Amino acid sequence: MTKAEILLQVKKAEEDAKSIVSEGKEANNTKIIRARNQAREILENAKRESIENAEQKIAQAKEQMKIHKEDMIKKGLAEAEAVKTKADTNVTKSTEFLIDKFERSIYAGS
Repeated sequence: MTKAEILLQVKKAEEDAKSIVSEGKEANNTKIIRARNQAREILENAKRESIENAEQKIAQAKEQMKIHKEDMIKKGLAEAEAVKTKADTNVTKSTEFLIDKFERSIYAGS
């Protein structure tokens, strides 16, 4: 082999090495782009799932609050009715007591 042939082979080997390095860099960049895209998709999915989960929990909390509010209203109405019934009973008793006192005072004064 002549010196010129050896130089040509070395030059070809250098070009092949440059090509291999260039292809490797391209492959690496492609993998990085794919990884970034996958990471972006994972983040978007996580955000979407988080929002859906939060909305679901908010809806459940609103429903529980609605039920609690209705229960409190029912309890309040029942207590108000009990107080009203007791007041009505007391009014009747008070009226009878006052009439009795009035009648006694009339009879005592005569």
